[in-house]
Amino acid sequence: MRKLVALLVAVVLGASACSATPGDSPKQTSKPAAKKQLPDITLPALGAGPDIDLGALKGPAVVNIWASWCKPCKRELPIYGAFARKHAGKISVLGIDYQDSKKDQALAMLRTAKADYPVAYDFDGETRAFGLPKLILLDAAGKTTYAEYVEIKSLDQLEKIVAENLKAGA
Repeated sequence: MRKLVALLVAVVLGASACSATPGDSPKQTSKPAAKKQLPDITLPALGAGPDIDLGALKGPAVVNIWASWCKPCKRELPIYGAFARKHAGKISVLGIDYQDSKKDQALAMLRTAKADYPVAYDFDGETRAFGLPKLILLDAAGKTTYAEYVEIKSLDQLEKIVAENLKAGA
């Protein structure tokens, strides 16, 4: 019974985190260093490409956890694509498609959004992101410097969060 209650709470929290409206915006962009947010696991790439070892990730890096069924995630994908192009060679971008049964739809979303960066496929929810979209920043050593459930609404907003939380800045 406890497992069922915990599962229901996780589903409700996940759904509410993924139902941000365009008027919602975070007041605070800087978060204190968080505990390690990514488990030491290897996930397959979404589409072509090598498997991605999350435990070996080093930064500076921007990690976006998303899914094709999450409307805020769909709105922000083009912003991550623009960020990846603008900061190529300086700041890495990684996407993680979370518990998404519609792999083809997710790949189509990435193409439409011009989000041309590596994306891991976490069908089983091993990253334990209990809400979407989720942004994680990693420093050069791979340490989490920022982790927040937040919808990115502009390139300026993402660059500000990165500049405030990664020494490489944007």
